[in-house]
Amino acid sequence: MSCWRGANCRDAKIGEIMDVLVTTDGHIGSFIVGVGGFLGAGEKDVAVPFGAIKHTEKNGKVYLTMDTTKDALKNAPGFKYDKNTTKWVADK
Repeated sequence: MSCWRGANCRDAKIGEIMDVLVTTDGHIGSFIVGVGGFLGAGEKDVAVPFGAIKHTEKNGKVYLTMDTTKDALKNAPGFKYDKNTTKWVADK
C-alpha cells in the first residue's frame, strides 16, 4: 500500500494489508495494515476503514493507496489477532 498525498509521499510504501475485516452483513468494513518494523520485526497492525483506501493504476498495474503517512499509521491505535477468540482486538 502506498500513500499519495504530497510530493514527499508519492509512491512511498507505507504498509502491507494483513487481513480484511468483513461486517456481519458481508461488506468490507476495514483492513488490517501492518506498518513499521523491518522484515516483520517491530511491525504494528492498525485498522484502516475501507473508505480510506483508493486504487490507482500505474504502468498497467493496480496499486492500493491512501491519503496518509507511515508516521500517522505508526501513531494509530494498534490491533492484535487473538487466536482464542479468532478476532482482532485492541492492542493495549
